[in-house]
Amino acid sequence: MTTPLSPAPPLNPWRLNPWGLGASLYTPATRPDLLALGSGRYPSLTSLIYCTEDSVLEADLPLALANLARTLPLLPPPGTGPLRLIRARNPHVLARLLTLDLRGISGFVLPKIHAENLEAYLGVLAASDWPQMPVLLTLETPEALSEAQMTRLRDLILDGGHGPRVAALRIGGNDLMHALGVRRKPGRTLYEGPLERVISMLVGVFKPHGFALSSPVYEVFGDLSTLARELEQDLEYGLCGKTIIHPAQLDTVLDAYRVSESDLLEAQAILAPDAPAVFQMNGRMCEPATHTRWASDITCRARLYGVLETQRHEALHF
Repeated sequence: MTTPLSPAPPLNPWRLNPWGLGASLYTPATRPDLLALGSGRYPSLTSLIYCTEDSVLEADLPLALANLARTLPLLPPPGTGPLRLIRARNPHVLARLLTLDLRGISGFVLPKIHAENLEAYLGVLAASDWPQMPVLLTLETPEALSEAQMTRLRDLILDGGHGPRVAALRIGGNDLMHALGVRRKPGRTLYEGPLERVISMLVGVFKPHGFALSSPVYEVFGDLSTLARELEQDLEYGLCGKTIIHPAQLDTVLDAYRVSESDLLEAQAILAPDAPAVFQMNGRMCEPATHTRWASDITCRARLYGVLETQRHEALHF
């Protein structure tokens, strides 16, 4: 049987586990039901993003900000209900949001980030009463199509000491498609179109340096089979967290993040303090020196989302 999983550590409001994002439901901040959404309307929802950017017309921005000002003081503390984040429209709006009651908020989503505007956002955050608030940076401008530009952004984050604050990098699929002048074709995953090269590049630029990346939405919310197939590919690329735009997509995402019993057993064997340098399990080689990061992700997913099946497997040393 699987070794029992230790309980998750208490939530630190200044730490945001990117695997905890799970399914991230976007909702315009103009909606009248922000409190219900943030307090558990969908009990299995893992994260909720109140949006003041693309989903809100410029003329409706005052309504969105007033709506948030009324709602935020009523939210339960972090750890109750979904993770709650706010997507700021621009640095000016971020400054206004930072004057609100943010005790129930776990981070900010910063849109359309590139090397030229990062410091404007982080400067506003540093000058506020919430300087340690985690951020998710969204890569969705034409710069995100350039490896040179993304390398520059990565180095700016690292050289400026901002790495610990960046909980994850979000890949903005629809905006990147817009930059290319195309639209997602129903029935085809991200990896069967022009963004496959972009995702591969972003993974290569950021993941080896400790950054987590999350995956864009599949906007055809009535097509759950393609969504499930895309989630399988997301995991092969090491992406964690999936944006959703409709509650109908929620269970498909959470099911995809559950792990198989065989993967969990391998992960636990790899992470064991007395693990040999190399061993065979379930017909494949396990090598702690090269598989530890994978194993850590598997055990984290198992703790958060559960295990798919129960089987017994034995480890054989080479």
